[in-house]
Amino acid sequence: MVSARQTRLLACHVLLTYLPSLAGCGGEDARSSGPLVRDSAGVRILENKGPRWPGATGWRLSQAAVLDIGVLEGDANYQLYRVTDARRLSDGRVVAANSGTNELRFYDAAGRYLSTAGREGGGPGEFQGLFDLWTLAEDSLLTYDFRNHRVSLFNADGEFVRSFDLHTLIGAGVSPDVVGPFADGSLLVAGRQSFGSGEIRGGLRREPNLYLRCDPEGARVDSLGRFPGDEWYVITEENRMMASTRAFGRRPVAAVHGDAFYFGHTDSYELAQYDQSGRLVRLIRKAQPNLPVTAEDTERLIEDEMTDAEDESQRTFIRQMYAEMPFPQTMPAYRSLVVDADGNLWVEDYRRPGDKQPRWTVFNSGGEMLGLVETPPRFTVFEIGSDFVLGLWIDDLDVEHVQLYALFKD
Repeated sequence: MVSARQTRLLACHVLLTYLPSLAGCGGEDARSSGPLVRDSAGVRILENKGPRWPGATGWRLSQAAVLDIGVLEGDANYQLYRVTDARRLSDGRVVAANSGTNELRFYDAAGRYLSTAGREGGGPGEFQGLFDLWTLAEDSLLTYDFRNHRVSLFNADGEFVRSFDLHTLIGAGVSPDVVGPFADGSLLVAGRQSFGSGEIRGGLRREPNLYLRCDPEGARVDSLGRFPGDEWYVITEENRMMASTRAFGRRPVAAVHGDAFYFGHTDSYELAQYDQSGRLVRLIRKAQPNLPVTAEDTERLIEDEMTDAEDESQRTFIRQMYAEMPFPQTMPAYRSLVVDADGNLWVEDYRRPGDKQPRWTVFNSGGEMLGLVETPPRFTVFEIGSDFVLGLWIDDLDVEHVQLYALFKD
């Protein structure tokens, strides 16, 4: 989730089809002497009207990647397929979650291949749906296999240590998703309601997600509450059901850092900070209206979806879904959230279809807006350190590259 991350495919006994959400942009040019700060019932509220960085100063990425891993042809260890996450270790090594082969691939600080951990399978240290990756103390690695609902721990050299599953953590009909680890090693887990369980009804739906905390062994510690989930549109026809995330629909973003977690429902430009017990401690807001959804936006969205469709059956589904689905009047307030190594919040602006330039609003750890940072087009951010940004870049031939950019702070 993050993250910034894609909505998982939900499974049920009836036909269920998923369309990925698209993203768009916003901007902020005004200068500000600082946010308006007030307290309400013990909650600190920051109203940001403009950035603190003056003029053209601020943070920026290097013009070119200082590390690039990925080739079209050649050594298979550099051919990447469906990289879903990557992390940089303290010694400069980079670990990529190559979900296409369900492997963790290790590279040195210069991008040279070192070793592989894990493989396709259901046994200890194996994966069937490798997705998320985090670093813990002493560069140990925490992974999440979303197909097995299993958390696995590896040491810094890629040796398997232990694992536990989340099947019984939340309950029947709910799909668990790890948001990330707290500083004490406990995990924030989100439970997403499956459409195949309970009442099947059509139309717009937005089921709440249950957020809870489990200890490093997978035992439930505390329930932190229910928060808004994704907006879906559901079509029911006799013995089948079709569902898609709503075009320009609202979706949750969540991230963990230290002993806090951040949540945003994307309805408006607001992020909430909670402590590990689920107590609300801060609201961070930005004075930026949601972009309006125009006829051109919907036409471009449908055109892009039809172009990317793999076959005629998928194009038929797209036509039917968008013919019935109501479009919202405005787009979500933002797209994704990443918290960097220093506790700064990077919030990716929502972009109109066709706008390929990612823009991020950066807030410091106290919730004060600093300014805007651009990242390269076709680049997905995985991790932001004190002086680097690590992510996945897709070139014009659809070749995947794990890239690292230097981060300069003026």
